[in-house]
Amino acid sequence: MLSSTSSDMDKARLLAASSPHTGDWLHAPPIASVGLRLSDQTVRVAVAYRLGCKACVPYTCVRDKAVSARGIHGLACRRSGPRHQWHSQLNDILWRAFKRAQVPAVKEPPGLSRDDGKRPDGVTLLPWTKGKPLAWDVSVPDTYADSHLADTATTAGAAADKAASNKEAKYRQLANSHIFVPVAIETWNNRAVKLVQELHRRMTGVTEDTRETTYLFQRLSVALQRGNASPSTALSPPNKRRCGLTCLVFNILPSGI
Repeated sequence: MLSSTSSDMDKARLLAASSPHTGDWLHAPPIASVGLRLSDQTVRVAVAYRLGCKACVPYTCVRDKAVSARGIHGLACRRSGPRHQWHSQLNDILWRAFKRAQVPAVKEPPGLSRDDGKRPDGVTLLPWTKGKPLAWDVSVPDTYADSHLADTATTAGAAADKAASNKEAKYRQLANSHIFVPVAIETWNNRAVKLVQELHRRMTGVTEDTRETTYLFQRLSVALQRGNASPSTALSPPNKRRCGLTCLVFNILPSGI
Protein backbone atom coordinates (compact mmCIF):
# COMPACT_ATOMS: atom_id res chain seq x y z
CA MET A 1 0.00 0.00 0.00
CA LEU A 2 2.88 2.37 0.77
CA SER A 3 4.49 1.73 -2.59
CA SER A 4 1.25 2.31 -4.45
CA THR A 5 0.59 5.82 -3.11
CA SER A 6 2.39 9.03 -4.03
CA SER A 7 0.65 11.24 -1.48
CA ASP A 8 2.73 12.23 1.55
CA MET A 9 -0.45 12.46 3.60
CA ASP A 10 -1.45 8.88 2.80
CA LYS A 11 2.07 7.63 3.45
CA ALA A 12 2.03 9.34 6.84
CA ARG A 13 -1.41 7.87 7.57
CA LEU A 14 -0.33 4.32 6.72
CA LEU A 15 2.88 4.55 8.71
CA ALA A 16 1.03 5.98 11.71
CA ALA A 17 -1.63 3.27 11.51
CA SER A 18 1.08 0.59 11.55
CA SER A 19 2.84 2.03 14.61
CA PRO A 20 2.56 0.21 17.96
CA HIS A 21 -0.46 1.10 20.10
CA THR A 22 -2.10 3.46 17.60
CA GLY A 23 -4.83 0.87 17.04
CA ASP A 24 -5.40 -0.13 20.67
CA TRP A 25 -8.85 1.50 20.60
CA LEU A 26 -9.88 -1.13 18.05
CA HIS A 27 -9.32 -3.89 20.62
CA ALA A 28 -10.89 -2.16 23.61
CA PRO A 29 -14.05 -3.86 24.93
CA PRO A 30 -16.93 -1.34 24.84
CA ILE A 31 -17.33 -1.11 28.63
CA ALA A 32 -18.66 2.30 29.63
CA SER A 33 -17.94 1.88 33.36
CA VAL A 34 -14.17 1.82 32.78
CA GLY A 35 -14.15 4.47 30.05
CA LEU A 36 -13.62 2.15 27.08
CA ARG A 37 -16.86 2.70 25.19
CA LEU A 38 -16.83 4.92 22.11
CA SER A 39 -19.99 6.51 20.77
CA ASP A 40 -21.06 5.69 17.21
CA GLN A 41 -20.14 9.23 16.14
CA THR A 42 -16.63 8.94 17.57
CA VAL A 43 -16.11 5.58 15.88
CA ARG A 44 -17.14 7.04 12.52
CA VAL A 45 -14.62 9.87 12.82
CA ALA A 46 -11.89 7.51 14.04
CA VAL A 47 -12.46 5.12 11.14
CA ALA A 48 -12.52 7.98 8.64
CA TYR A 49 -9.17 9.28 9.90
CA ARG A 50 -7.61 5.81 9.92
CA LEU A 51 -8.78 4.89 6.40
CA GLY A 52 -8.35 8.34 4.86
CA CYS A 53 -12.07 8.66 4.05
CA LYS A 54 -14.02 11.85 3.48
CA ALA A 55 -15.15 13.14 6.84
CA CYS A 56 -16.83 16.49 6.16
CA VAL A 57 -17.92 19.06 3.64
CA PRO A 58 -14.89 21.24 2.66
CA TYR A 59 -15.01 24.75 4.13
CA THR A 60 -12.79 27.61 5.32
CA CYS A 61 -11.96 27.84 8.99
CA VAL A 62 -11.81 30.96 11.15
CA ARG A 63 -8.11 31.40 10.34
CA ASP A 64 -8.94 31.45 6.61
CA LYS A 65 -7.43 28.00 6.12
CA ALA A 66 -9.06 25.66 3.64
CA VAL A 67 -10.37 22.51 5.34
CA SER A 68 -10.38 19.50 3.01
CA ALA A 69 -12.99 16.77 2.95
CA ARG A 70 -10.79 14.68 5.25
CA GLY A 71 -11.31 17.28 7.96
CA ILE A 72 -7.92 16.83 9.59
CA HIS A 73 -7.15 20.56 9.84
CA GLY A 74 -9.01 20.78 13.16
CA LEU A 75 -6.47 18.44 14.79
CA ALA A 76 -3.72 21.05 14.56
CA CYS A 77 -5.59 24.37 14.38
CA ARG A 78 -4.87 26.59 17.39
CA ARG A 79 -8.49 27.74 17.35
CA SER A 80 -9.81 24.22 17.80
CA GLY A 81 -11.93 24.62 20.93
CA PRO A 82 -11.73 21.28 22.81
CA ARG A 83 -7.93 20.84 22.59
CA HIS A 84 -7.25 21.80 26.24
CA GLN A 85 -9.99 19.51 27.55
CA TRP A 86 -8.64 16.70 25.39
CA HIS A 87 -5.14 17.16 26.83
CA SER A 88 -6.49 17.22 30.41
CA GLN A 89 -8.35 13.94 29.93
CA LEU A 90 -5.21 12.14 28.74
CA ASN A 91 -3.20 13.56 31.63
CA ASP A 92 -5.90 12.55 34.11
CA ILE A 93 -5.73 8.92 32.91
CA LEU A 94 -1.97 8.87 33.53
CA TRP A 95 -2.38 10.50 36.95
CA ARG A 96 -4.95 7.88 37.95
CA ALA A 97 -2.57 5.13 36.81
CA PHE A 98 0.06 6.44 39.23
CA LYS A 99 -2.53 6.39 42.02
CA ARG A 100 -3.50 2.83 41.08
CA ALA A 101 0.16 1.85 41.36
CA GLN A 102 0.15 3.46 44.83
CA VAL A 103 2.59 6.14 43.72
CA PRO A 104 1.35 9.52 45.04
CA ALA A 105 1.47 12.21 42.37
CA VAL A 106 0.09 15.69 41.75
CA LYS A 107 -0.93 17.39 38.53
CA GLU A 108 0.65 20.68 37.43
CA PRO A 109 2.83 21.12 40.55
CA PRO A 110 3.22 24.85 41.35
CA GLY A 111 6.75 24.48 42.74
CA LEU A 112 8.20 23.45 39.38
CA SER A 113 7.22 26.53 37.39
CA ARG A 114 9.65 27.78 34.79
CA ASP A 115 10.51 31.43 34.36
CA ASP A 116 7.67 31.76 31.84
CA GLY A 117 5.14 30.12 34.18
CA LYS A 118 4.97 26.82 32.29
CA ARG A 119 4.68 23.69 34.43
CA PRO A 120 4.91 19.97 33.67
CA ASP A 121 1.63 18.08 33.70
CA GLY A 122 2.49 16.03 36.77
CA VAL A 123 5.12 14.88 39.23
CA THR A 124 5.42 12.01 41.69
CA LEU A 125 5.77 12.91 45.36
CA LEU A 126 8.13 10.01 46.04
CA PRO A 127 11.34 8.98 44.28
CA TRP A 128 10.63 7.04 41.07
CA THR A 129 14.13 5.83 40.22
CA LYS A 130 17.76 6.77 41.05
CA GLY A 131 16.48 8.64 44.09
CA LYS A 132 14.63 11.20 41.97
CA PRO A 133 10.88 11.83 41.57
CA LEU A 134 9.40 11.60 38.09
CA ALA A 135 7.88 14.52 36.17
CA TRP A 136 5.90 14.06 32.96
CA ASP A 137 4.29 16.22 30.33
CA VAL A 138 1.68 15.10 27.78
CA SER A 139 1.71 16.18 24.15
CA VAL A 140 -0.52 15.21 21.23
CA PRO A 141 1.36 16.01 18.01
CA ASP A 142 -0.51 15.98 14.71
CA THR A 143 0.91 13.54 12.16
CA TYR A 144 -0.55 15.59 9.28
CA ALA A 145 0.62 19.04 10.39
CA ASP A 146 2.64 20.90 7.77
CA SER A 147 5.61 21.03 10.14
CA HIS A 148 5.64 17.23 10.54
CA LEU A 149 4.41 15.85 7.23
CA ALA A 150 7.79 15.63 5.47
CA ASP A 151 9.10 13.47 8.33
CA THR A 152 5.99 11.41 9.10
CA ALA A 153 5.66 10.45 5.41
CA THR A 154 9.00 8.64 5.67
CA THR A 155 9.33 7.61 9.32
CA ALA A 156 6.64 6.17 11.58
CA GLY A 157 6.33 8.08 14.84
CA ALA A 158 8.43 11.03 13.66
CA ALA A 159 5.92 13.57 15.00
CA ALA A 160 5.93 11.94 18.46
CA ASP A 161 9.74 11.80 18.56
CA LYS A 162 10.00 15.46 17.56
CA ALA A 163 7.41 16.51 20.15
CA ALA A 164 9.24 14.49 22.81
CA SER A 165 12.54 16.17 21.95
CA ASN A 166 10.90 19.59 22.18
CA LYS A 167 9.47 18.75 25.60
CA GLU A 168 12.85 17.57 26.86
CA ALA A 169 14.44 20.83 25.74
CA LYS A 170 11.60 22.82 27.29
CA TYR A 171 12.06 21.21 30.72
CA ARG A 172 15.78 20.53 30.64
CA GLN A 173 16.26 22.46 33.90
CA LEU A 174 14.43 19.65 35.73
CA ALA A 175 17.13 17.10 34.87
CA ASN A 176 19.12 17.84 38.02
CA SER A 177 16.25 17.13 40.40
CA HIS A 178 13.76 14.96 38.47
CA ILE A 179 13.45 12.15 35.97
CA PHE A 180 11.54 13.87 33.16
CA VAL A 181 9.52 11.79 30.69
CA PRO A 182 7.79 13.39 27.69
CA VAL A 183 4.57 11.53 26.84
CA ALA A 184 3.80 12.11 23.16
CA ILE A 185 0.58 10.31 22.26
CA GLU A 186 -0.86 9.71 18.81
CA THR A 187 1.96 7.69 17.55
CA TRP A 188 4.02 6.97 20.69
CA ASN A 189 7.56 7.96 21.60
CA ASN A 190 9.72 5.21 23.13
CA ARG A 191 10.08 6.76 26.58
CA ALA A 192 6.31 7.08 26.94
CA VAL A 193 5.89 3.38 26.09
CA LYS A 194 8.51 2.45 28.68
CA LEU A 195 6.74 4.61 31.27
CA VAL A 196 3.44 2.79 30.70
CA GLN A 197 5.23 -0.56 30.89
CA GLU A 198 6.83 0.42 34.21
CA LEU A 199 3.44 1.57 35.49
CA HIS A 200 2.12 -1.84 34.44
CA ARG A 201 4.77 -3.59 36.52
CA ARG A 202 3.95 -1.51 39.57
CA MET A 203 0.16 -1.74 39.15
CA THR A 204 0.38 -5.49 38.67
CA GLY A 205 2.29 -5.72 41.95
CA VAL A 206 -0.66 -4.02 43.66
CA THR A 207 -3.65 -5.53 41.84
CA GLU A 208 -2.09 -8.83 40.63
CA ASP A 209 -3.85 -8.25 37.29
CA THR A 210 -1.45 -8.89 34.41
CA ARG A 211 -3.73 -7.03 31.97
CA GLU A 212 -3.08 -3.61 33.52
CA THR A 213 -0.80 -2.42 30.70
CA THR A 214 -3.33 -3.47 28.04
CA TYR A 215 -6.12 -1.60 29.79
CA LEU A 216 -4.00 1.54 30.25
CA PHE A 217 -2.96 1.67 26.58
CA GLN A 218 -6.60 1.12 25.59
CA ARG A 219 -7.91 3.88 27.88
CA LEU A 220 -5.40 6.34 26.48
CA SER A 221 -6.14 5.27 22.91
CA VAL A 222 -9.90 5.57 23.43
CA ALA A 223 -9.50 9.02 25.02
CA LEU A 224 -7.40 10.08 22.05
CA GLN A 225 -10.13 9.06 19.60
CA ARG A 226 -12.69 11.01 21.62
CA GLY A 227 -10.40 14.00 21.45
CA ASN A 228 -10.00 13.61 17.68
CA ALA A 229 -13.76 13.65 17.32
CA SER A 230 -14.31 16.61 19.66
CA PRO A 231 -13.00 19.29 17.30
CA SER A 232 -15.15 17.70 14.62
CA THR A 233 -18.40 18.49 16.37
CA ALA A 234 -17.47 21.61 18.35
CA LEU A 235 -19.09 24.12 16.05
CA SER A 236 -20.31 24.23 12.51
CA PRO A 237 -18.55 26.57 10.02
CA PRO A 238 -21.09 29.44 10.17
CA ASN A 239 -20.08 30.08 13.79
CA LYS A 240 -16.43 30.99 13.28
CA ARG A 241 -15.34 31.43 16.86
CA ARG A 242 -13.47 28.14 16.80
CA CYS A 243 -12.24 25.68 14.24
CA GLY A 244 -13.80 22.25 13.79
CA LEU A 245 -15.44 19.99 11.28
CA THR A 246 -18.86 20.79 9.95
CA CYS A 247 -21.87 19.43 11.80
CA LEU A 248 -22.63 17.46 8.61
CA VAL A 249 -19.67 15.18 9.27
CA PHE A 250 -21.81 12.21 10.23
CA ASN A 251 -24.19 12.56 7.29
CA ILE A 252 -21.42 11.93 4.79
CA LEU A 253 -19.93 8.80 6.30
CA PRO A 254 -21.65 5.48 5.48
CA SER A 255 -24.11 4.47 8.16
CA GLY A 256 -22.53 1.03 8.38
CA ILE A 257 -19.20 2.34 9.70
